[in-house]
Amino acid sequence: MIAISILQAIMFSTLASSWFVSFVGLVSVATSVHAATYAVSDTFIGTGFLNGFTHEAIADPTHGRVTYVDQATAVAQNLTYASGDHFIIRADYKTTLSPSGPGRKSVRVQSKKQWTTHVIVANVRHMPVGCSTWPALWTTR
Repeated sequence: MIAISILQAIMFSTLASSWFVSFVGLVSVATSVHAATYAVSDTFIGTGFLNGFTHEAIADPTHGRVTYVDQATAVAQNLTYASGDHFIIRADYKTTLSPSGPGRKSVRVQSKKQWTTHVIVANVRHMPVGCSTWPALWTTR
């Protein structure tokens, strides 16, 4: 089974860093030795994204300097929100961090559903770039 995890860890402030994300999940309808036919099985667009994913307030499994927050915290601090056909994920860019303190607050989400065969179509309107940014989309078994 495949679970989709999206993580964004930004360790230094970048004022306009955010993800605008729309996802369409596709699963295999028929398979053969050489090809498969796919049909749309799930869509995660705008506010629907929150229904298909859970926020993970966990310690960073890569041991980076980031603090992943739960959905309530992410929404309250404007790190996660949906508007129209897009969903935004971003790191906290307002807090001044202590060199010896915890990492920047950020969002890590995982799909509620798992797929065995899939194609992911993602419309990413903005992806942060620069020093110490690591936005990622991982599919894991």
